[in-house]
Amino acid sequence: MKIKSKFNELNADSSINSMLEALSTDGIFVVRNYINDIKPLYDEVLDLCLVEAGHYEFGRNFRGPALDKFNRNSQIWQVYNKAWMRNLCKQYHKSDNAYGINVFATYDYKYNEELARNGYLHFDRLWRLKFMIYLMDIQAENGAFFCSPGSVQRGETLRTANRDANRIDVHHKHEINDYPPVPVEGKAGTLLVFDTDMFHKGGIVKEDKKRLIVSIHFYTNPYFYII
Repeated sequence: MKIKSKFNELNADSSINSMLEALSTDGIFVVRNYINDIKPLYDEVLDLCLVEAGHYEFGRNFRGPALDKFNRNSQIWQVYNKAWMRNLCKQYHKSDNAYGINVFATYDYKYNEELARNGYLHFDRLWRLKFMIYLMDIQAENGAFFCSPGSVQRGETLRTANRDANRIDVHHKHEINDYPPVPVEGKAGTLLVFDTDMFHKGGIVKEDKKRLIVSIHFYTNPYFYII
């Protein structure tokens, strides 16, 4: 059995080598308390979601431009324009030309019994490295991210064989016992860095609960957005 229920917790000043090791073996590492004063970023992202984002079945969904298109005084630019993030991407993907190619945010506040398309355990059809920040305290009941630590190499194998067969519950049911998903719960300001070959899914926001998150993606494929 390949079950691994724990993931690495590192710091922003941890060595790049320790980050690379965590990503290559687990597919994820978590930085607790990455942002201590979350309010400026929270306010900026919430405003983007309420003013510029489109509606979707669970709330508002902001699909923004590349990080380099943001104002240099914006919170998003200041939080994500970090040398260690760019260096990590450069070493992990062997390139940093597309660091922060897209900025995404979701504000979920509508409950129904359906799942979003990313609410099923899957690997992304395009290989990416994502940097996700919780902008409020996130627990299982308000949509914590779920992942299967240790599944990243298996996900790469499956994606390379057939990227369109990416839903684990449909195409690879037998993998769930070996790689069961676990929630990544955390306080506001928690940073998740993960390889999208790792099996993962979005959590369910229960009735009367809310979730606000922001993320940037790194990938070299020219397609805009494919789960």
